[in-house]
Amino acid sequence: MSAAPDHRTLHNRVLAEVGPAIAAGEYEPGAVLTLDRLANRYGVSRTVAREAVRVLESMRLVVSRPRTGVTVRPPEEWSVYDPQLIRWRLAGPRRIEQLRSLTELRAAVEPPAAAFAAR
Repeated sequence: MSAAPDHRTLHNRVLAEVGPAIAAGEYEPGAVLTLDRLANRYGVSRTVAREAVRVLESMRLVVSRPRTGVTVRPPEEWSVYDPQLIRWRLAGPRRIEQLRSLTELRAAVEPPAAAFAAR
């Protein structure tokens, strides 16, 4: 008797392919993906594809609408402080842009935090 497939592993595999591709700009803002295409491309069920899309939605990389599909959002709408998205952007061609964003965040947060800690 064979064991059932690990759906978490499957959904993570799809997520590990699609997420970095969106973060790298391989899918332009406004590009429409469908669950069927994702399922067929990665050899998974629609349920597994839907789980991956839900994670991408939580990161605000995509928006899913009935009869429209899954639409890639513009980078300005992404949850740019999501740790997974930061990792994907650091590993992609937009590394310098991500490093600049993190440096700006540090410059804004660290001085007031240090002043508060000193008090």
